[in-house]
Amino acid sequence: VSMNGCSSICMNDTGGIFEVALQNVSSERKPQFEGVELLQSFKLLIIPCYTVVALVGVIGNYLLLYVICCTRKMHNVTNFFIGNLAFSDMLMCSTCIPFTLAYALNPHGWVFGRFMCYLVYLIQPVTVYVSVFTLTAIGVDRYYATVHPLKKRISILACTYLLCAIWLLSCALVAPAVAHTYHVEFRNEGFTICEEFWMGQEGQRLAYAYGTLFITYVLPLSALSISYLCISIKLRNCVVPGYHTQSQAEAQRLRKRKTFRLVSLVVAAFGICWMPISVFNVLRDIDILLIDKRYFLLIQLLCHLCAMSSSCCNPFLYAWLHDRFRAELRKMMVCHRRIGIAANNGATASVVL
Repeated sequence: VSMNGCSSICMNDTGGIFEVALQNVSSERKPQFEGVELLQSFKLLIIPCYTVVALVGVIGNYLLLYVICCTRKMHNVTNFFIGNLAFSDMLMCSTCIPFTLAYALNPHGWVFGRFMCYLVYLIQPVTVYVSVFTLTAIGVDRYYATVHPLKKRISILACTYLLCAIWLLSCALVAPAVAHTYHVEFRNEGFTICEEFWMGQEGQRLAYAYGTLFITYVLPLSALSISYLCISIKLRNCVVPGYHTQSQAEAQRLRKRKTFRLVSLVVAAFGICWMPISVFNVLRDIDILLIDKRYFLLIQLLCHLCAMSSSCCNPFLYAWLHDRFRAELRKMMVCHRRIGIAANNGATASVVL
């Protein structure tokens, strides 16, 4: 890599060597590489926070996915959506968090090689898009189940096709960003970057950025808000026919209140977790100088941490707060405990079960 005046990138992706001028790009990206010392000073706070989010996200989503896969009576459309959400969130935690954190804190930049640069930058946004689109599908599914209970629900086969379409759409949305991702080695400085560059295509970059923001934040948040608003109105106006005792009426009122709190938490969690990174990206796209270059990296990492925390919220909101899921999880834990006790006592597991 030549670093005299106008920097150049050497890329061997197809066997040939392409030289790309980065003089203008470097001036645009420069604020992102300043404030490294400030970021390093917060390392002891940032690393534990990311670790907690990663562990809770992976373990929580794994248990959720495990219960859905191993419990036959939970094999329905709604739970398949929730299982897909759990899988994408678990994949998000295992790819977005460790690689982003290592890249931000390592003084040598990207140290995982060229192949991992493109692979990780493909998987990371795909898992984010899949999670967002699955959340939207869950909201719409619950809307029809609650507001239009007599309408025919989609079949398991249709649900499978829809989930495949979500993954394909997510890959298609990521393709332009991956096409503009470059692995750049500054050998003289001992520094490597894995970044997205739209050289000479500022209009296309902004169109892609704002389009992605609309598709992955504005549209899903609107769909979730409208769906759950309709659900809340339906539950509030719903009156079960027949005579009810005071205790039955109170139980019904408590169920409605619990459901209303749950749907409110779902919308609030999505909006709050993804708002900081969305606002940050908009400000960066409008004018990168709007964000103080000294705090740029720190703010970016904190916004990213807030977005990743959504993967911790989803298992609790969509499963842990549901009585059926907790009952199935307890049942499975008890069975495993009994099997372990039986094995230690020399008994067969089939006798215990």
